[in-house]
Amino acid sequence: MKLIISIALFVSTFFNAFDVTDDVVAAIKSGKSSELVKFFDEKLSVKILNQEDLLSKSQAEANIKFFFEKHAVKNFIVSHSNSVNANVQFITGTLETSAGKYRVSVLIRRNLISQFRIENENE
Repeated sequence: MKLIISIALFVSTFFNAFDVTDDVVAAIKSGKSSELVKFFDEKLSVKILNQEDLLSKSQAEANIKFFFEKHAVKNFIVSHSNSVNANVQFITGTLETSAGKYRVSVLIRRNLISQFRIENENE
């Protein structure tokens, strides 16, 4: 009985991670920092173009909101999505905006974003 419960918990955790990944991708596609912040850890590493820092949840949201206001999102295409294990996922993709294309990388740990990067496509 304990084995069945353990397997059920493992499987549900595994599938919840994919739900978070889909929601994160949808938030990036919509360019809504208010949707993205729902998945932020309390502190996260954020790199936007040439500026990188460890920020609080609210600071990260403000910086990403500012980027999305200056670079209206047209589309986001996932180029790679990988689950390292049930607790760690990684997403990379191309963000097409009104100002050009950028590479986005997201590291998700325990269903919370711990690293978010927006870099020039050619870096």
